[in-house]
Amino acid sequence: MRVLHVDGDPDAAPLTTTALADANVATVETATTAEEGLERLATEPFDCVVAEYALPDQSGIEVLKRVRDDHPLLPFVIYTNEGDDHVESDAYAAGATEYLPKSAGPDRHERAAERLRSAVGRYRAAGQSSTTPRRHALTSEVSEAIVRESTVDEAADRVCETLVDTGPFTAAGMAVVDAAGDGGDIAFRSLEHSTHDSLTAREDDPRDDRDGDGLRSIAASVASDALEAGRAVVGSTVDVDEESAIRADSSADDAAWPADIAELAALPFGSADASDDVLVVTADRSGTIDRSELDRLDRVADTVDHALRSFEARDGVREERNRRRAMFANAPTPVIEGEILDGGETHRIRDVNTAFEEAFGHEASEVIGADIADVVVPADRMAEHRALRTRIAAGEPILEEVVRKTADGEREFLLSGIPWGTDGDRASGWYVWHVDISDRKRRARAIEELHAATGTLVEATSPSEVAAITGDALRDVLDLPYNGVHLYDDREGGLVPVAWTDETEAMVGAPPTFDPGEGIAGQAYVTGEPKVYDDIADAPDRYNSDTPIRSEMALPLADHGVLLVGAPERDAFDDLDVSMARTLAEHATAVLHRIERETVLEQLQKHTQRLMHATTAEEIADIAVGTASDVLGAQLSGVHLVRDGGQRLEIVAYADSVESAFDQPPMYERGLDGDIAGEVVWAAFDSRTPQHIDDIRTHERLAEETPSRSVVVYPLDDHGVFIVSSTEPNAFDEPDKMFIEILATAVTAALDRVEREQELRRRNEHLDEFAGLISHDLRNPLNVAQGRLELARSETDSDHLDPAASAVERALSLLEESLAVARQGHDDGDVEPVDLAATVSACWTHTETAQAELRIETDQTLCADPSRLKQLLENLFGNAVKHGGDAVRVTVGDIPGGFYVADDGPGIPDDERDTAFEVGYTTDDESTGYGLYIVREIANAHGWEIDVVESEDGGARFEVTGVETVER
Repeated sequence: MRVLHVDGDPDAAPLTTTALADANVATVETATTAEEGLERLATEPFDCVVAEYALPDQSGIEVLKRVRDDHPLLPFVIYTNEGDDHVESDAYAAGATEYLPKSAGPDRHERAAERLRSAVGRYRAAGQSSTTPRRHALTSEVSEAIVRESTVDEAADRVCETLVDTGPFTAAGMAVVDAAGDGGDIAFRSLEHSTHDSLTAREDDPRDDRDGDGLRSIAASVASDALEAGRAVVGSTVDVDEESAIRADSSADDAAWPADIAELAALPFGSADASDDVLVVTADRSGTIDRSELDRLDRVADTVDHALRSFEARDGVREERNRRRAMFANAPTPVIEGEILDGGETHRIRDVNTAFEEAFGHEASEVIGADIADVVVPADRMAEHRALRTRIAAGEPILEEVVRKTADGEREFLLSGIPWGTDGDRASGWYVWHVDISDRKRRARAIEELHAATGTLVEATSPSEVAAITGDALRDVLDLPYNGVHLYDDREGGLVPVAWTDETEAMVGAPPTFDPGEGIAGQAYVTGEPKVYDDIADAPDRYNSDTPIRSEMALPLADHGVLLVGAPERDAFDDLDVSMARTLAEHATAVLHRIERETVLEQLQKHTQRLMHATTAEEIADIAVGTASDVLGAQLSGVHLVRDGGQRLEIVAYADSVESAFDQPPMYERGLDGDIAGEVVWAAFDSRTPQHIDDIRTHERLAEETPSRSVVVYPLDDHGVFIVSSTEPNAFDEPDKMFIEILATAVTAALDRVEREQELRRRNEHLDEFAGLISHDLRNPLNVAQGRLELARSETDSDHLDPAASAVERALSLLEESLAVARQGHDDGDVEPVDLAATVSACWTHTETAQAELRIETDQTLCADPSRLKQLLENLFGNAVKHGGDAVRVTVGDIPGGFYVADDGPGIPDDERDTAFEVGYTTDDESTGYGLYIVREIANAHGWEIDVVESEDGGARFEVTGVETVER
């Protein structure tokens, strides 16, 4: 087998020649130009031509067309590294036997050699060779007719016409098994009669019912027999000599044959395993279709089979190409097709789709032929782009986030690159898809930066600081420089500008104050609905028709105010701008809520401190009503206290607006028929459960009795109720209700305290009266007895007088200490800062301590009643000397939350420490047992606690805690 190889590449041509020779292709001759190859083919015999597509003087397809003029059946293979789907389709259309890319894999040369052997084999089997004269003009004419057609049906028509025109056939047809029919029915691609009438039954053909049905029927029957037999079948109306071997077992009914048909032959063709095409011819004389005609028809069938396969391959390539082109052209994202040249140095754009033109702002004609780097890669991104070029040229798919330049500036894309035409480790070109992720990346960055800004926002401590931070974040983070924050001011009765940017003032001047409902800002504040305008010229409620602002957002900040964002151009805000601005407004609103609640809580704390100093229930009620009005903004509030043994709730304090809202301040009698409002109030009082009615209009009868439209009734335990109401429905949200609960709880505690204090004063008054009576009635007889004892001593000397005198002294001591105990629990005393060390020294001086030692290890200043503190210390010092002896050592020092007094005496046994502070406890028969009891009562009166433990020296240590100290 001799092969002519036409390739102008001095590097690639020897490689291909050597590879074909190594693959047992007998002789390979090489030509470097198209003209040289055509010259050699005209003067030398060759069995096949292998040509590169890209030749120095013309293309391989142009060479193919010139070869087909003289050699219509000579195998011709396009073997190239420069082609694509377009080239492949054009090659088959021009009559190429095969189209093989050089980049088809490492075994490409072996597969190419196999294709050549197969093509040459078919060529020789048809009796053709470049050295053999074309003995059969019919085959040549059929080939030429096929080459000129573009579809299978057109080629079938030309083949049948040629067979009929060249004779000796009266009709010719090409049939195929109808896969859509039942049982493998025969359908004709073409069926021509010698009259040049087409008898092919095709869809929508009006000639479907014309004469020729008999021909089609008998031809289809014989064709079926041929396909079933897998060989040529000849049918005749007369017997055919067995020797001729052309008579076959046709199942056709002789009676059904048309009168002008003497013989009919059917030759199946296609692959040996699956023949499904049949060539059918008829003759009007018997003996016409002999063996030589069958041989000639067999060569025609081979030619037609090769042509049909070429058509199918070309159609498949065209279909795949069209599918790819449709996918490419209609892809919703930008796609670029490129080829790699110059060993990877050049990545040239071959095509771009419509989405690319729209996204990048370049027409296809402007960029095709240019290197992709020059079109879409920013200069500062060239290094990373070179790395991507290297990877895709090596056949590696890529998926990376990249920055690309467009006509409108740089944008971020997710780039997906797929190499094509890979040959070993090198690619011939690529497709790259670009998914624009600029908005997503911008959103992610905005969210991250906004998160940092909201962190600063959360730390704000005033509404003005919130406004300033919000404006800065809009300008610096979201790139919305024209903005301002207006907060509602009760004193102004409007939305007052609190913070705005320099850009805002430069465009519109100092922002105005808006009334609620005035302009876009006032409408957004009143409705609570964000307003976004692409062009405020379309907004009928705009504040100033001459404003330079064109785009505007008005975002409400609940009842705090409104956030305004503007721009001097139309359609300035995209969805991301609006979403991020609304998010920032929501954060600002939450912080303003928090600051408002903290402010209310601080004010509540100040007012509740006043409650703690109130001395009457009426004073407490006045403070509660004033707090509800001043701090909570309650329009209508009042305190009702229980009277008449729980039968009446009398209003003792109410807001000024109550008199104007009601005919008279409400009072509630228990069990009064028809008193719907009273039922609600008494239900709260009796159940000790707050009653909340957000909209009284839902209680029809109740709405008729009161001008209030929302109300909170809070029970004050058994003292009464605290009622807070408003003429507006839904006036109290959850924080409001919480503040009312805090205030009501404080009012209840204050009322409890006043009630206890009043009861205590009554008891103390009775106790004072009793103590005075006891003091007068007991001291006088004891004084008389003491005087009589002195007289008796002067008149007589008796051993009974001293015991009697001691008993009288003890009785007087008991009397004085009992009176002291009686008064400790109710004397108010004056609490003031007291220097503990100085007080200890003074008390030690005034106590009979003999030779006892004092150590002072404190420098605290306490809040205490000075006289009571002295009595406490003197009692403890006296107790230490009495039980520890004249040489006892006493130490006063600091402990956490208080101080201690310790001695090194015998101490108090552990099992007696719990009873040491009880009345009558003593280990000395001459003691009254009131000393430590008085110490505990003084401590309790200060709100302190006192305990006794063992000292470090084994004595007693008294620890006083809960003491309030003063910083020096």
